[in-house]
Amino acid sequence: MVAAFEVLIATHPVRNLIREGRSNQLQNVMFTNQKEGMQTLENSLAALVVDNVITYEDAMSTTAHPKELIRTLEQLDKSRIPV
Repeated sequence: MVAAFEVLIATHPVRNLIREGRSNQLQNVMFTNQKEGMQTLENSLAALVVDNVITYEDAMSTTAHPKELIRTLEQLDKSRIPV
């Protein structure tokens, strides 16, 4: 068993989204603020797949956003190809 997790930091934009009841936009905030330490579940799952810790099938059965997971995996594959 291995942990995959999301990281959401309570920045001012995050607090405003929660206060305004727009929590459906938090996924986008986490994705666009990775440099500040935020992480989506899909990023975590993709890293575990690429590192051969879990299988692609396990990741797909866990995610609520399969398209985002596929896109993240494709981006990781491209970044590992030597130029």
